[in-house]
Amino acid sequence: MKQLKQYNLFFAWLIALIALLATLYSSEILSLPVCHLCWYQRTAMYPLAIILGIAAYRNDNGIKLYAIPLTLIGALFALYQYLEQMIPGFAPIGLCGSGPDCSNIHLQLWGFITFPFLSLIAFLVILFLLVTNKT
Repeated sequence: MKQLKQYNLFFAWLIALIALLATLYSSEILSLPVCHLCWYQRTAMYPLAIILGIAAYRNDNGIKLYAIPLTLIGALFALYQYLEQMIPGFAPIGLCGSGPDCSNIHLQLWGFITFPFLSLIAFLVILFLLVTNKT
């Protein structure tokens, strides 16, 4: 386990890169509409794919200072959208605005796995990998 921790930055970058490619595929190839909350999550994930890639290449543990806030912000938006999808009438703040409805579910597996759920898991795993990265 100790030897795997040296690859935490690489795995975090890999997750961010897969998330970036999956979201681009879903919007550009599958033509799924992108709501405001999805854009906010992308705004947090896309820079992670770049800065974590550079940090993994340079083995720069100082990236935590920049990457952890992005993961927390992205996770909060993903959690909010997931709750909006799963709990009918849940929209206390109304962040979605005009455009595609943020509570629409375009993918649902086993009754609970949706795109925001996958986004939340990705952000939380990246956060875990950053926090447990060897110094």
